[in-house]
Amino acid sequence: MGQNFRIRRTGTVLLAYVFLSSGVLSSVSDPAFASSPSDSSTSSDSSTSIAAAPASASDSNVQLAPALVEPQRATGTPIPIKPLKGKTRSYASPIFEQLTDPLSDEFSADGVKMAKMLGIYDQLHRVVELTEKKQNSPDGLSLAEREELRDAKFDILGKVEETRLQIDFVVAEIDEEQVILEEAMRIFCEDRDNRVNRANQMAFRTNGALWAIAEGFTIPTCRVPNYAIPSGIVGIIAGVVPSLFSGYATRASAGGRYERKTYPNILTKLYDLPTIPRVEFPDVVWQFLNTSPCGDTRTRKEIMQHHWRNDNNLHVFQDGVNSKKVMALTGNQPYVADLTLISDKLLMMGQVRSVIFQMSRPLLEICMVLRGKKHFVEGN
Repeated sequence: MGQNFRIRRTGTVLLAYVFLSSGVLSSVSDPAFASSPSDSSTSSDSSTSIAAAPASASDSNVQLAPALVEPQRATGTPIPIKPLKGKTRSYASPIFEQLTDPLSDEFSADGVKMAKMLGIYDQLHRVVELTEKKQNSPDGLSLAEREELRDAKFDILGKVEETRLQIDFVVAEIDEEQVILEEAMRIFCEDRDNRVNRANQMAFRTNGALWAIAEGFTIPTCRVPNYAIPSGIVGIIAGVVPSLFSGYATRASAGGRYERKTYPNILTKLYDLPTIPRVEFPDVVWQFLNTSPCGDTRTRKEIMQHHWRNDNNLHVFQDGVNSKKVMALTGNQPYVADLTLISDKLLMMGQVRSVIFQMSRPLLEICMVLRGKKHFVEGN
């Protein structure tokens, strides 16, 4: 009895030693969790250090447990980052990195381009002149100048509103096409899941039934040794047939291929192919896509096409671009669709939608100049 007690006591001591050495002692001795000298010498930061004193006299009664205090890494000590294991994929990035800043004080170059594109640059300049004259002149504006200012503002706001409706026209068509594609993807996914489930069910059923028959032949072999031959044959079949069903299920997990009729979508005009009226871009939106943003010589349409060709997350262009793939993307000819093509279409249409919505940034700047919230710099 005493020997058993000593064994249990020794085991308890060993467990306590392992816990202390691996938990508390390693956290104290690890240089990564040691506080820097500058942290320990600063009174305002002393409350976040492991060995720190209370922050003030009013907090002297509050004691933070060392395990609850967030450890700080020493200044200048790099934090090691472990590389991810397995296959890595490229992370998606924005197509346009540099956009106009609505919070800046000056009218941006993209805003000037948009004003000239809409044909309101001179009117906007005139509005700024009359507004400054109204603020600086003690007599204000004459009746004719007030009417001119009012009419100019009305025309500018009308152009901005018309452009907004043109943006909504394109976005509404993109949304409708995305809804159609999402419905097709749901149908494709349901069909794929049903085929995979049927194959798995057949694999389970045949595996159980065939092995039951094989073992049924095996049991009486002690009396009838010849039963070992059909038992082995059925056992081989029991291994082959479920494997065939499993291989079919693996292949079916990629989804089926379905024939689709000719119907051009919103991507058609971006590749200079024949369109139908409902997928035509309004003039201002099409002009915006065919102009270059500030800091780049390529048009926005060319930038999007370059981005799609080099995006590793798009399956359709992974082995190059050809007319057959473009026709399948745009729907200008009958084609065969699968899950990867549908997902690529959804992704590309969403990116076109976001690029068109970026027209709202220079339009916002125009409205801010109109209300005096941005400075109109002539010659920008």
